[in-house]
Amino acid sequence: MSRPLPSAELQRIREECRTLVRKRALMSAGAAVVPVPLLDIAVDAGILLQLIPEISHRFGLATDDIDAMDPARREKMWKQVRQRGSQLIGIVLTREIVRRSFQGFVGRIITKQISKFVPLGGQLVAAGLGYFVMRQIANKHIDDCYAIAAQLG
Repeated sequence: MSRPLPSAELQRIREECRTLVRKRALMSAGAAVVPVPLLDIAVDAGILLQLIPEISHRFGLATDDIDAMDPARREKMWKQVRQRGSQLIGIVLTREIVRRSFQGFVGRIITKQISKFVPLGGQLVAAGLGYFVMRQIANKHIDDCYAIAAQLG
């Protein structure tokens, strides 16, 4: 998508992405309930490997979209990415990048892993943390994409 998006369109895309994130975060919470060590982290990584590029694409900031931009607009976009410090816009997402995204939430992830082994209550805590962490990572990406797309428009 090489053309700027109008503000109303950006708002609509942001709300669609937030709805998508809530659904995927519920999947993450469901995986956290299963008391298998690290299963939920593998599920979360898989979800993010699909979700982050989809969000970027919806805002016109996926790798292919950026390659299609004229050079001046592309340079403006990269300048905005650098200013925001976003690591997930305009790149091919890898497991390493997903792992780095989780690092900011490492305390919550450890708590989630430990709490899974406390009967029922611990599984509910793990599910809640899984939902929260997934939403935080994805919503930050939505906010970054929205801000950059708005600056480009």
